[in-house]
Amino acid sequence: MGAALVIESTAVSAAGRPSWSPITDASVSAIVPVYNEVHCVRECLLSLLRQDFRPLEIVVVDDGSRDESARICEGLGVTVLRQAHQGPGRARNLGARTAKGSILVFVDADMVLDPTYVSRLIAPIIAGEAAATCHWNEEVLDWDNPWARCQVYYLGLPERRRQPLEPPAAEEIYRAVRKDFFVAAGGMEEQAGRGDDSSVAQRTGVLATIVPDARCYHRGPASWQEVFQDGVWSGRNVTVARPRRFRRSAASLLRTNPLTALWRMWRRLWTSGEPRLPAYAVLYTAGFDVGIALGLITRRYAK
Repeated sequence: MGAALVIESTAVSAAGRPSWSPITDASVSAIVPVYNEVHCVRECLLSLLRQDFRPLEIVVVDDGSRDESARICEGLGVTVLRQAHQGPGRARNLGARTAKGSILVFVDADMVLDPTYVSRLIAPIIAGEAAATCHWNEEVLDWDNPWARCQVYYLGLPERRRQPLEPPAAEEIYRAVRKDFFVAAGGMEEQAGRGDDSSVAQRTGVLATIVPDARCYHRGPASWQEVFQDGVWSGRNVTVARPRRFRRSAASLLRTNPLTALWRMWRRLWTSGEPRLPAYAVLYTAGFDVGIALGLITRRYAK
């Protein structure tokens, strides 16, 4: 269903924006897509189990993992669904279809949440002030890892943060959303690659309300291999959209490659004092270029 059907089911405020009915007796389903996350998924799920909001259902969707991720999740007593490796968009949609909660919260397996994260994130949805929300207080969990620090410096972000200090007025990425709205909107695009979590907002025009006091922590890359693979996945996503695919890919190759990255990194190397930053820039952009080539050849955008 399209955005028109979704918005027609709501009232319109005096400011001309759609308004939403409050949710009484709210329940939450946390959807966690998992793909080879044996090193971090346990800590993520434990942080969900410690949330101060109830009732909270946890639905893990194992996206064809080749490690022991699913067994770890089952050992913690949460619901585990399985699918062949098809990417996080399809995994999130499968979890949403199965979820019992009136509000969906989307959590990455390499995230750790403050105990009040869910209750703060969903408060505007329960009050009828928003259909979807997103946090803006995301810190680096493994700051002691030099590769994680390099990611922050490479992106030009403040120390220990995964986002700029000043939040935008609204955000395309949904971290929490009304299930009725999400289902009526058709769920996430399943071939959008890295952009799956912003696809509903782009399709419907309904942006997520920022919740600045919902705090979480996100792991950065822990090794040079993870830096390279992160670049590959980002590069694949340049080729997702069909219009002007080759022109867009060529422009990205000229703009994002090891030579231009090294040139841009010298000033950040000087200010950060992080000796691995040039290596990070080369590894990430080399992976990015490989990802573009793979996306053009295979037309597959899963991580």
